[in-house]
Amino acid sequence: MPRTITTAAPNRLTAVLADILGTDWTLHPVPDWPAVFTSEAADRDLTCYPDWKNGRLVFELSPAAGDFDRRLFAKYTPDLTGHDTIHDWLAAGDLAAVADALAVILERLIERPLPERLPLADPLQAERERLAEQARELAAATSYFAASLIWSQPVGDDAERLATLARTLAHTATRVDELCGRKNPRR
Repeated sequence: MPRTITTAAPNRLTAVLADILGTDWTLHPVPDWPAVFTSEAADRDLTCYPDWKNGRLVFELSPAAGDFDRRLFAKYTPDLTGHDTIHDWLAAGDLAAVADALAVILERLIERPLPERLPLADPLQAERERLAEQARELAAATSYFAASLIWSQPVGDDAERLATLARTLAHTATRVDELCGRKNPRR
């Protein structure tokens, strides 16, 4: 028989978490999951929600502005002995008995610095830079080839190198055109 989710489960857990976090963290009023606490001093949000499938609690720390690239996670898996699901444990289990473990998890999570925002890679810019480098390499190899011709030096290997560089350059140029949205007439 499926169990209905009661508001007792989130209310019981949020009361324990509020006690652990203290007055620096404010609970956002939400009728059900997730429980969200905000620290204006630290400019961070702490979100807690149950992972129903795996029977554990998930804690997510993020900037208060909601920057999803800069989140940290912690998980707590309680002993569900005597309870069918994590919801049953949250609704009727002894949450005071795990308060110390939750306090350690939350303290470690909150003390960690949030990850720095990584600059988004621009594939077009990266390919253009690669193309420019390949063009410089081809130009240098071409100058060397021309000098070898003038001085009657062997040029067979240099010609093969030029052909390889030219094929690589053409491939990268095609990729740049594709990223720019231009159709390639060679295909």
